[in-house]
Amino acid sequence: MAFENVGKVWTPTSLEEYLATRAVPGWIDSLTIHHTAAPSLVQRPSGFTIQHIRNIQSFYSRPKSQGGRGWRTGPHLFIDDDEIFGMCDFRSKGIHAASYNKRSLGIEVLGDYDTENPKTGRGLRCWKTAAATTSVLLRWLGIPKSASSILFHRDDPQTSKSCPGRKVAKDWFIDLVPDAIPSPPGPDEYEKPEVGIPWSYWHFAGEQWCVPLYAFLTAKGVPSDEVLANLRTSNGALYYGTELINGGFYVSKNSSPKPDESTWAPVRNLLEILES
Repeated sequence: MAFENVGKVWTPTSLEEYLATRAVPGWIDSLTIHHTAAPSLVQRPSGFTIQHIRNIQSFYSRPKSQGGRGWRTGPHLFIDDDEIFGMCDFRSKGIHAASYNKRSLGIEVLGDYDTENPKTGRGLRCWKTAAATTSVLLRWLGIPKSASSILFHRDDPQTSKSCPGRKVAKDWFIDLVPDAIPSPPGPDEYEKPEVGIPWSYWHFAGEQWCVPLYAFLTAKGVPSDEVLANLRTSNGALYYGTELINGGFYVSKNSSPKPDESTWAPVRNLLEILES
C-alpha cells in the first residue's frame, strides 16, 4: 500500500461517508497538520487538480538521483479551498514528519503560511476545510479533539521547520475544528429492503443497508461457483460480472461487522443483479 488514494477527491461530508465503509487502523492516535509552502496559494489560484496531486506523487516517488525524494509513500491528504485530495491509503503509515510517521495521518494544507494569511480570503477557506476534515477524521478514529491528537509538524522535535506556517497558531486552529459536523441520516431513516430471509448481521454503511454478498446470493439460490466466478475487483472497484457495485467493501478477519473475511454490498444492488 502506498499511493492508492491518488485520484480520489472528497468534501468533508463525502469523506465521512467514505470512511464509514473502512475499518479504523489501530496504529493511528493523532493527525499531523502541514502546509505545502510550495505550491503557495498564489501558485495555485484555482486550488488543486488531480494532475497536481499526481505530479506531487511523481516527485515523492522519483529516485533522489533523478531529483525526487525516493519515497514509497507520503502524506495522506492534500486540502485546498473546498476539497480534499487523497494520496496515501489510510491503512498505510506515511512519510511527512519524522517523529510522527508511525502514529499519525499527514494532512497538507495548500498555502505558504509563513507569508500568506490563514485568517482571511482563500487562506481562511483552506483552513476551514482543513478544520472540517480534521473533525471528520477524529470522529472516525474515535479520538477527542486536543493538542495531543492534533499535531503540527513543528511540534516534531526532529524538525526545525515552522510548518504549518508561523502565521498559524495551534490554539487558533484547534478552536476552528468543530467538535462534530452534521452526520448523514442514520440507518433508522432508511428503509431496510425486504429480502425474504432473516439477516442477523445487517450493516449500515454509506447511507445504504449492506449484507455479505456471497451469503446473500447463495441464500437466494445462486450457485456458489457462479457467485465466485462473477465476483471481481478492478482498480479498487467491486464488480459482479460486468455490473459495478457502488458501495461494496471488504471486511477482514476479526473486524466488525461479521462474518469475518467477506465482501459486503448494498442490498438494493444485489436485488438488481438477481432481477437482471
